[in-house]
Amino acid sequence: MSVYEYVDEDSKVDENSLTVDFYFESDIDQDEAIKIIDDMVSNTNDYSKLIGHKPTIYVKSPFNA
Repeated sequence: MSVYEYVDEDSKVDENSLTVDFYFESDIDQDEAIKIIDDMVSNTNDYSKLIGHKPTIYVKSPFNA
């Protein structure tokens, strides 16, 4: 798997950030998608290293808009 990586020289905090795309069936709305991710993150086995998560962009299918 190839993931673009760089050092953010302007960062003001000592933390890493990973942007991940999740794909859902077109009948899942934004609120439900965020809840699914929230639930998944809260159920992880090793969350001690995870500082937090923040949804930033939600892209909708033009076929079910």
